[in-house]
Amino acid sequence: MDCREFCEQHLAFVDDTLAGIELVRMQRHITECESCAKHDAKIRRALLLFRNLPCIEPSADFSTRLEARLKTCQEDQLAMTQRNLWRGAIAATVASAIMLGYIGTTLFHPPEAPRDIVLPPVVASVPEAELTSITTSTPAIVTSVSAGLTIWPAALFAEQVPVRFAHSKLELTNYTR
Repeated sequence: MDCREFCEQHLAFVDDTLAGIELVRMQRHITECESCAKHDAKIRRALLLFRNLPCIEPSADFSTRLEARLKTCQEDQLAMTQRNLWRGAIAATVASAIMLGYIGTTLFHPPEAPRDIVLPPVVASVPEAELTSITTSTPAIVTSVSAGLTIWPAALFAEQVPVRFAHSKLELTNYTR
């Protein structure tokens, strides 16, 4: 038997509810293990001290004072419950009155026809275009990658992605396969 098992079964050992074999194992462990023997002695002394305490005797008028106190607590609880019921009833009445008022105003006063929103006129002007034309004769100005993602690591650019060079001619492309 180890100390963990001893501690788990110690309550049954003190209450003398263990089987005979387990009782012998517990007694043998106490003789072999000093820390478990100290633990057992401490528990048994505390129980002995508790059992030898004198019985507590309440005063003669204890029961009448207890009953009076319980009655006042019950009356306080009843008064609080009634107060909460009144508050709930008042809140429900106010909510009902607000709801009925809203329903009455929407039923008897139909909303006006919506008006068109008139905004002041806006003057728009076209900015002057400052386009610079490409003057180089090289067809490979920009490389395009058909990867489907916006950001690719440099290693994928260098090794795995097929690269096509862009040129100035317009081409029809099909994005479906």
